[in-house]
Amino acid sequence: MGLNELLKAASVPKGSFYHYFSSKEDFGCKLLEQYLTQYLLRLDEILSVDGPNARARLMHYWSLWISTQTSGDACAQCLIVKIGAEISDVSDEMRGILEEGTSHIGARLSQAIAEGQMDHSISETVQADILGPALYEMWLGASLLAKLSRTRDPFLNAMETAELLLPPPSQNPKEKM
Repeated sequence: MGLNELLKAASVPKGSFYHYFSSKEDFGCKLLEQYLTQYLLRLDEILSVDGPNARARLMHYWSLWISTQTSGDACAQCLIVKIGAEISDVSDEMRGILEEGTSHIGARLSQAIAEGQMDHSISETVQADILGPALYEMWLGASLLAKLSRTRDPFLNAMETAELLLPPPSQNPKEKM
């Protein structure tokens, strides 16, 4: 979309736009920074809510993911999934913002897994620092595949896989020996 088309649709004069942003790319960067800040705040809210344990909060996060991604509300769907591949080829600055933001999300998931290990809801045999980003990557992939298939199946597979990768201590065969 060209800048003129964007400004016309938003009823914003070009001079007003350039008062706040140096370019369309600068606007995109600010948009992504704001989105990621809000996403991380919401993630922290979900993962810090009083609940039975950290594992349950993680599973709740992914349940919410399924709900938002399949709601039909384009505004509720993940912006990272929607534009990540496209802008990564066009804007190195926006790609860097997304890379840093997704790294923070993976780290926060790793922290929640470690919290689950401390509260004994997740097996101590999993490597939290590796598993957090890997689970996030899996869910991003599931989001893309769900868009392609127009079914919930990739999300259901991701949920089942997350359940398997986050075993409670009593379900881990190695710990029973």
